[in-house]
Amino acid sequence: MTANIKSWFTPKYFDEVHHAYQGDRNKLGDTVSGGGTFVGDKAYFPRMGAVDVYDSPEFARLILANVGQDFIELTAKPKFIAFGLWDPNAHKYTLNTAAEYGKAGAKAIIRGENQCIIDALKEAAANGVKKIGGAPGEVDQVHTIGDYDTVATLNDIANGIAHLGSQEAFEGEQVTCLLPFRNKMQFALDPYMASNDVKENMPWNDLSWRRNERTGGNADGTGVDLWLYAKSALVSGYNDKPTKIDERDGAALTDIIGEWFQAAAAARDAAGIVRIKSKANFVLSREPTPVSGLVAAA
Repeated sequence: MTANIKSWFTPKYFDEVHHAYQGDRNKLGDTVSGGGTFVGDKAYFPRMGAVDVYDSPEFARLILANVGQDFIELTAKPKFIAFGLWDPNAHKYTLNTAAEYGKAGAKAIIRGENQCIIDALKEAAANGVKKIGGAPGEVDQVHTIGDYDTVATLNDIANGIAHLGSQEAFEGEQVTCLLPFRNKMQFALDPYMASNDVKENMPWNDLSWRRNERTGGNADGTGVDLWLYAKSALVSGYNDKPTKIDERDGAALTDIIGEWFQAAAAARDAAGIVRIKSKANFVLSREPTPVSGLVAAA
């Protein structure tokens, strides 16, 4: 246990970690499905193919015999975050200090979780996703739009959404667009896009926009990846809640606080994932469309 810092410091730190984690919109864990089961360092996620209702008991037996189903088995990755509180600084550790440590710890946990999900997207694009109930080596490929030498546009985003919409299993699901921070949207000056009968019917209005600098791209950094994915197309799991680290390292005159947890993520269905390749460092925009007689919205 921590010994040389005030008794309220450690509880305040862990409370702030929880508060900051719950309030941070940058985490990707709520954009994918959960439902994993942990057994030791193994995580298992169930997969089932599309299922329809049936009209008779006889048809039910046919459906039950033929629905594709299996489990994704992953080895969970341990993630650690720990802070050393040096004894000579004990008089400086206040409530504000504990809160700052807590915020930094929460951000580290979120980065670790996010990285697992982004790595799952990259793995799916590189190697495909095993068909549900399929034979070993039988995979579906992730749909890719664009290339690293051409600037992506909002039309590419719309095309990606249209592709996801053609997969009936994902109708009505939350769709996330993950893109680098450097990309910005610019279509407010387009009178066609600003018109009342259009601006409420843009397919990207319902997207959950998320930003992360680790989205991937080509090796030399001249191209970046943007991702569109339906919530059920990826799964992630974290082994319960982070385990507290609260120890004393007397030889170093240091108290140690922090957490560790296990994380695992994988693509469950390639049909729900779209990768958009683009040239790096660009403004994500849409070419204005002139419309005769159309008056821009006030």
